Amino acid sequence: MRAVAQLPQPFPVAEGIGIFIGIVAWDVLSAGEMELLKASLIAAVGALVWYGARCWLSRRRRRTS
Repeated sequence: MRAVAQLPQPFPVAEGIGIFIGIVAWDVLSAGEMELLKASLIAAVGALVWYGARCWLSRRRRRTS
């Protein structure tokens, strides 16, 4: 069995920014104010979950092929 180097999965920065903008827009439209701390925390957690899912799927695909 040979070990082949795999490129690391890229961190989903664009997805995190999109989540942040979406949360801020929702807050502005619904309540008329921005809660930047809440939006940034939700975006960071969402990006980490998305990154974890990407890594898990790539590892799972490598095992089956």
